[in-house]
Formats: sequence, structure tokens, C-alpha cells
Amino acid sequence: AYRMKRKDQNKNDTAERIQKVRSMWTLIVEMLTSLKKEKEVVESVLEDCVNPCILDGTDVFLHVPGLLTYRIESNIYGFCTGNLYEDGNLNFLTVIQLLNEALMTLIDEHCPCELKELHRIQDVVTSYKKILHELKT
Repeated sequence: AYRMKRKDQNKNDTAERIQKVRSMWTLIVEMLTSLKKEKEVVESVLEDCVNPCILDGTDVFLHVPGLLTYRIESNIYGFCTGNLYEDGNLNFLTVIQLLNEALMTLIDEHCPCELKELHRIQDVVTSYKKILHELKT
């Protein structure tokens, strides 16, 4: 009886894994289908060039501002890893990480939400203290 239960459990586990793989494969196919038009646009641009484009970044020079460099170097989580250039070519993954960190810096500068929230809370506390003082008087 134990062996039969174990065999049934193994079959169920296998069926679940197969179902997971099938659902993941369906998602992949849907994503590729949704990106088909974008892929065709990029291919047409690259093919229609008089001089074919090679996206290797050899002619690109990136200047990283000091604030961004400091933020990345002092980041304890190490989100931005790798060199900007590898074998003379631009490392696009590192560039994307760098741009993401730059956007986070801009968000922090233009929307210091915690500070705004803190000021709002301080205002509420001050108004409640005032009301409490008036009630006591």
C-alpha cells in the first residue's frame, strides 16, 4: 500500500512539474509573439542602413557623474556589477544597471517621500498638541 501511495505521489509530482513547464512555455511563446513587431522594426532599421549597424558600443564614450559613481561605490547591496567595457565593447547589462541606478537617484532627489511624510506627521502631531493644550486650558 505504501509503494502504491508513493508511486501515485510521484506521478502527481511529475504531472505538476509538466504542467508548470507547459505554463512557462506558454508564457514564453506569448512574450515572443508580443515582441514580434518590435523585433521586425529593429531588423528593418538594421537591414535598411547603407552601412550595416553593429551594436557593440565601440564608438560610445560614457561619462558617469561623480554623484552616481559615489552612490554605486557606497551601495552595500552591489546592484551594479561589472565593467562598462569588456574587450573594448560596451557591456550593455552594466549600462542598464547604471541607468537604473541613475533613475533611482533622480527619484530620491525629486521625491523624498519619507521626508514629506515626516513633515506631514510632525504637522499633525503639532496640531494635536495644540488642541490638547487648548482642551486642558
